[in-house]
Amino acid sequence: MKKIMIPAILISAAALAACSAEEEPAMEVEEAVEETDAEAVPAEEDGAEEETAETEEAAEAVPTESEIELTHVHGLGITGDGAALYVPAHDGLKVFEDSVWRAAEVAPHDFMGFSMVDDGFYTSGHPAPGSDLKNPFGVSRSTDMGETLENLSLYGEIDFHAMDVGYNSHAIYVINPQPNSVMDEAGLYYSTDDAATWTHSAAEGISGQLMAIAVHPTEEGTVAAAGEQGVFVSEDFGETFTEVTDIPSTAVEFAPDGTLLAGGVADPFTLTVFSDDFSEGTALPIPELSGQNAISYIAVNPENEEQIFFSTFERDIYLSEDGGESWEQIADNGTGIDLVQP
Repeated sequence: MKKIMIPAILISAAALAACSAEEEPAMEVEEAVEETDAEAVPAEEDGAEEETAETEEAAEAVPTESEIELTHVHGLGITGDGAALYVPAHDGLKVFEDSVWRAAEVAPHDFMGFSMVDDGFYTSGHPAPGSDLKNPFGVSRSTDMGETLENLSLYGEIDFHAMDVGYNSHAIYVINPQPNSVMDEAGLYYSTDDAATWTHSAAEGISGQLMAIAVHPTEEGTVAAAGEQGVFVSEDFGETFTEVTDIPSTAVEFAPDGTLLAGGVADPFTLTVFSDDFSEGTALPIPELSGQNAISYIAVNPENEEQIFFSTFERDIYLSEDGGESWEQIADNGTGIDLVQP
């Protein structure tokens, strides 16, 4: 696989996806099924039963454009029961559940650094217009899927664009862009006590600009980072990192079993699954992504690891129900696609 550098436009797109509440730039970068006639085809004829089964399967769902628009995609997260995908979309949370899209009936905050956990989510970001909440959110959390927010740290002081939280451990990692009241310098910080205290990590071994971080679901000290020089993993709370791949990467996420998924900027764009000891990588056969449409976020269902979602810089979202062997598009350039029964 040919290694290429992350184009500057991709880094610009990542920054654009992390826009503030005050700025709203636009992100640029039927098959007919013939029914089987049971009377016309003898039951004993080879292939008749198989053709009927394929016809029924093809008729299970019809892609239909929904009314949901994803102005931006600021993350992907799956609820603890595995039932719904949540997408922070600059103007609130959009939900893909039971194969259809809807808007969450909560305040349309601009959730950044969005990290789903087993009992809700953690977030940074900005309040919706007209809200009486302070801007920015610092580090906040919700245990009622956004109906209320609990402010944990740096409320009204800073917005973390790069933040991730262990799905079960709730260990919080952030890339701090500048000194603030509890962090003396820029860099990687973590908290294992719900943001009551923070520790700065040396992050030795990382090179190049980072695009994303991911925290292991159960092991507090294990964190991955993706960027222009590849993917790196630390198992000592970010003190030292080891290179997993030198393929420039724009997204990284841990699956519930501890395997690591990374979106690579190669020719073509890639989605790779690394073993839980990070020694081997297997490329998944994803749909062709062209131009600057690299993978931006990845999510794996905590109740069904065969179900994988990924989004792209151009606000496409894809769903696999078979561990990445095949994919169905559920958002096209920010327009949600419902998978409805005919």
